[in-house]
Amino acid sequence: MRRLRRAITVGISMLVVGVPATRGFDDGTPPWKAGVATAVITPERPTILLGYTNRNGAFDGVADDLSARALALVDARGRRAVIVAADLVGFQAAVVTDAVTSRIAERTGLPPERLIFNASHTHNGPVVSLDPRPELNVAHPDMTPEQAEATVAYTHRLRDQLVDLVERALADLRPARLSWGVGRSDVPTSRRLPRPEGVVMAPNPDAPVDDVVPVLRVDSPEGKPLAVVFGCACHAVAAGVGNVISADYPGYARAVVEERHPGATALFLAGCGGDANPEPRGTIEQARTHGEALGREVCRVLDGPLAPVDGPLQVAHARVDLPLRQLSRAEIEAYRDRPNFQAWQARHMLEVLDAGEQLPTRYTAPVAVWRFGDSLTLAALPGEPVAEYATLLRQALGPDRLWISGYNNDCFGYLPTAKVVAEGGHEAIGVTLWAWSRDLNPMVGFFEPRVQDVVVDAVRRLADEARAEAE
Repeated sequence: MRRLRRAITVGISMLVVGVPATRGFDDGTPPWKAGVATAVITPERPTILLGYTNRNGAFDGVADDLSARALALVDARGRRAVIVAADLVGFQAAVVTDAVTSRIAERTGLPPERLIFNASHTHNGPVVSLDPRPELNVAHPDMTPEQAEATVAYTHRLRDQLVDLVERALADLRPARLSWGVGRSDVPTSRRLPRPEGVVMAPNPDAPVDDVVPVLRVDSPEGKPLAVVFGCACHAVAAGVGNVISADYPGYARAVVEERHPGATALFLAGCGGDANPEPRGTIEQARTHGEALGREVCRVLDGPLAPVDGPLQVAHARVDLPLRQLSRAEIEAYRDRPNFQAWQARHMLEVLDAGEQLPTRYTAPVAVWRFGDSLTLAALPGEPVAEYATLLRQALGPDRLWISGYNNDCFGYLPTAKVVAEGGHEAIGVTLWAWSRDLNPMVGFFEPRVQDVVVDAVRRLADEARAEAE
């Protein structure tokens, strides 16, 4: 039944290559230049981890290091773009992405819209914040002044590392050829289980997930892999609540790929996995097991027939107003009895009102589409999009040669569809930026059902813009 339900989600996307598959290239000049760079971003001092609210104290061990990896690409017209993939819960625009992209533009001339920052969403990564006041941290009220100071210092260091990372990737450019294909993974399992009292967070193997594993291979002219970019639409929570640093299953998957292809840099891009967890989960060994299974599938795709990826690389970017529900105080109070995090969200919305603030009517978030000629289209969504967005965008754009990614450039909370909004549950809690600092308290709210149409229409429009530019 699980595979049948998954087929509903991915539909005809097994045809994603959509062109005659080949591993051979002509002997002409490589159509791309590519550069890679890596950085270890494990905190140097004990800090609070983000992802669960029931941890106590700073991390007490490192199971495996966190890293950030960059892939710079230049097409035959000299147009540059960079993907950064990092082992973080999320890239909050107001704290990291906006400042980093501005500095990169000043130092390299690369505009912000030609940068994608993707977070793996590991729940064993550090809090990233510039707020030195521990008493204002909602998610971790037990944070000490020393831990808050360590978090601020880490965040400044992280921003410096990301700027340096992109500069090094751009300095590493060399001739390259690109190709891609898709696989399948059993790692994601839906975590939305309907119960009489509502949708609860529990394994639901009969519900649809996006099990597509897109794989991009970047080769030297001699056919040696320089970089491998792959994705999976699933929360990085296999390691469980333990108070240790870990990249979770994405890190173990990268290790398998890099061991099989020495000299290649592997990058993981999180997909529409806001409502999917790996099962079973709860230990580092289970994270390793899931990661190694994903890594083997990536290697299987790499060793099989791949489709060449041509240029030009056209980028379309927009800041999109995502509508938030306008609820009365009585309607918000009714959410306090929900058996999930919607009650938690409602309490903080009431705090905003009690402080004399107004609840926002929208959240403005970045959406991007990268079009690699007619070979491949990458749709980069913000926040934590649920699996249904993969289905909706394949319906809107066509399933062939399409890569759909989430957790890009700004992580503000979950990005639900109309169905998830109607059903409720954890993934319907919407914008939760207050969890980072009470200074962001006004930025909290539930999304309207029409947020789905706003997102899909924005991606469709951007894809058309990118296509028109190429023509």
